[in-house]
Amino acid sequence: MLYVPFAVGALVAARFHLSLILLLAAVSFVFVSREPMLDWYRALSRGKPAAESRRMMILYLSLGALFSLALVIGYRMWWMLALGALIVLLLGTNLYQAGRREDRTVLAETTAIFGLTLTAPAAYCVAREAWDITGLLLWLMCILYFTSSVFYVKLRVHWLNRRRQSHRQPSWRRCAVYHTFLAAGLISLALSGNLSSFVLIAFAPVLARSFWQLVRPATQINLKRVGVLEILYSLVFLVFISLSFGRR
Repeated sequence: MLYVPFAVGALVAARFHLSLILLLAAVSFVFVSREPMLDWYRALSRGKPAAESRRMMILYLSLGALFSLALVIGYRMWWMLALGALIVLLLGTNLYQAGRREDRTVLAETTAIFGLTLTAPAAYCVAREAWDITGLLLWLMCILYFTSSVFYVKLRVHWLNRRRQSHRQPSWRRCAVYHTFLAAGLISLALSGNLSSFVLIAFAPVLARSFWQLVRPATQINLKRVGVLEILYSLVFLVFISLSFGRR
């Protein structure tokens, strides 16, 4: 959810500069700061010491800030400050949700996706050295793609967990509604000529696996197999979304 959108933005921009390396380093350090930040936040709310978590959090955030400043000042990309503010807002919201043990809700996971997939417009605009609508469209595509996994995974977990039988039907309905509207929207835009057919190919694996689960809910799960398949689906998405927008 962090690096696939970044790669999408960079490939669609088709321009590679040192600025992209600085951006990659900045977002990576901010991302890895989340775990010690969460540990520190939870310890603070319980009145427990968390000196090690605080040190690691400060270290990673400082490195992220260093690379960010090098990008903003060195390349005069002052608009990156607005993007950084949005990332901080989404990260703070997600940390608050995680601190309240609400990070596994649909709302919290969607908030995280909004933040993580910001690497798509960021990479695109940094490579292009300017903002344009394509960056926002890439962000939207990444949000729609990765949100699919939220509804799919929750459906599988609730269907397999006997203690969560009461969640089965609500999860089934939410997954069905989301993917039905997603498929209908993408097909309509493709038929109208507003989207390339490559976009349909990019989303085809996750749509197929979700509808298959809706029709024939699995009674067992192999986590390793699911993980490998999700990586392969993401690579399909990366390739065909890049081809789609690269032809614009």
